[in-house]
Amino acid sequence: MYKMFISAPVYAAEWSDGRVAEGKSGANVYGRLKYGGYRENYYNTIGGKASIDFTPFDGFKLSAIVSPSFGFDKGKNFHKRIDYYAYDDPTVYVGTLEGHSSTKLSESRNDNYRITTQFLANYLKSFGDHNLNAMAGYENYYSFYENMGASRDQYSLTSFPYLNLGPLEFRDNYGSAYENAYRSYFGRVMYNYQNKYFLQGNIRYDGSSRFHKDYRWGSFPSFSAGWVISEESFMQNVNGVSFLKLRGSWGRLGNERIGNYPYQATIAFNNALFYEGNNIVSAQTAAQTRYAIKDISWETTESFDIGIDVGVLNNRLRFVGDYFAKTTKDMLLALEIPDYMGFDNPDQNTGKMETKGWEAEVNWNDNAGDLKYSVSFNISDFKSIMGDLGGTEFLGSQIKKEGSEFNEWYGYKSDGLFQNQEEVDNSAVLNNKTKPGDIKYVDISGPDGIPDGKISPEYDRTLLGGSLPRYIYGGTVRLDYKNFDMAIVIQGVGKQNRRLDNMMVKPLPENWGSVPKIIDGNFWSNYNTESENQAAIYPRLSRSAEYNNYTMSDYWLIEGAYMRLKNITLGYRVPTSICQKAHMNGVRVYTSISDLFTIDNYPKGWDPEVGGSAYPITTSFVFGVNVTF
Repeated sequence: MYKMFISAPVYAAEWSDGRVAEGKSGANVYGRLKYGGYRENYYNTIGGKASIDFTPFDGFKLSAIVSPSFGFDKGKNFHKRIDYYAYDDPTVYVGTLEGHSSTKLSESRNDNYRITTQFLANYLKSFGDHNLNAMAGYENYYSFYENMGASRDQYSLTSFPYLNLGPLEFRDNYGSAYENAYRSYFGRVMYNYQNKYFLQGNIRYDGSSRFHKDYRWGSFPSFSAGWVISEESFMQNVNGVSFLKLRGSWGRLGNERIGNYPYQATIAFNNALFYEGNNIVSAQTAAQTRYAIKDISWETTESFDIGIDVGVLNNRLRFVGDYFAKTTKDMLLALEIPDYMGFDNPDQNTGKMETKGWEAEVNWNDNAGDLKYSVSFNISDFKSIMGDLGGTEFLGSQIKKEGSEFNEWYGYKSDGLFQNQEEVDNSAVLNNKTKPGDIKYVDISGPDGIPDGKISPEYDRTLLGGSLPRYIYGGTVRLDYKNFDMAIVIQGVGKQNRRLDNMMVKPLPENWGSVPKIIDGNFWSNYNTESENQAAIYPRLSRSAEYNNYTMSDYWLIEGAYMRLKNITLGYRVPTSICQKAHMNGVRVYTSISDLFTIDNYPKGWDPEVGGSAYPITTSFVFGVNVTF
């Protein structure tokens, strides 16, 4: 996808006789797609569930459940050699395409299984106006994954993708395995009085094999309560209110998804080249690459929620609203450690994060004669602020540190484009290659806490705003008229700081790639007039100024809000009388269109839900018939 994006349509791709042309000096993505081989993966899963229930007396049930799942996956990657010929003469052989200098076959086999075992005890009983539901349980989960692979290179034939046909001297193989498990004890008690007052208490006690045995277990309780106000006697004469409920909850959850065995000091094996006199020899190496922290344990999140459910006008209009606050403690983060320690940054329990947000949904449904219709809309928002982490986690263009938002953008503040050399000479610059037409950055600070006349990553990068979406919303409209039905679904984001990917705005990638259309006529240039340069949106075209112009800064942040028409479906139900004559119970003919259009601020052709070089979301048209007998 990356090569497809940057390849301008000016390079020869294929000659009329079928020979592959060189594209740009062997970079020919069309030739690779058409002649480069194939990659096939098969994922096969067999699963099931078996249970035994025993009821020794009324209202009490014991259950034993086992649920296994077995996976048998295989993959085959046949990577072919592709010869190409000169761009100006199809008879002149030049070499092989980029990444396809030889024919290689790689095969893999993965076996895995997961087994979940549960024992449950449930008690359900009503005593007059009192209703009780109690449950206690035990669960054990075990997962095992093992894979192996083999390959051979330098095939002479390209028509037989089997390992035994490859040269023995170019064979390779590998294998690995891992396992993990958790064990849980849990219980729940639910009580309500006259279906007006509701109480619920839960407790979990979980242990994970990802942690050392001394720090493996965590306890996670939660409580909730509800009050159906509309069932009270004083509400019976309140006109218009069909349903009214207040509810609140508090709970603690645990997270242990950080990979396997972070508490263990593991050894990584590799190969390296050494000199023995004048000879170069290969030897296997072994080293601990990741610093291990023995007492790493559960990350916990405490949540508080208060909500209201309202139904009015005989429940034709319904509203659900919630406000929540979360505090995440002992966060599992890979904070920076000094490079001289010689290890990758280790996962560790550190710091906390405060999250506050709300969500709401409103729904209206009614009918007018034969027309039935409903409209619903939901929206939510939250913001997460990092507390004291005991350090900093750098994530490329984003950061986690005290006071920042979760994964907040981190970079330079911009101040337009340099317009002339005098302005460059009298300003703080990032490096000595800065010239007119480059982005100008703000000198925020220096070693002494004041601007020092130069732009440096240590002192002049700052928080640029959160990266996560805000005001996430969705809506549906449904219409039913006699035998016709129609549904419309929209979804979107109301606010978000999005970075323009380099592929959207960066010219001449790899020194030969295309210039994005959106910058054509909109960049600073020595050939422009002074007024044209002052109005220029994008910096000068230059490969030497890449570091200055395309490093992370607010210059490349845009408003990422969007609204997408996610789906339109139109259906028609054939009258029952006609269906019965054809010995059918029902027939529905429908058409559905997905992802028809989007309203956004992105450059034309780019999708707000897709990364820079990911496969784009496509509009799909579906025509179908549902028949029941």
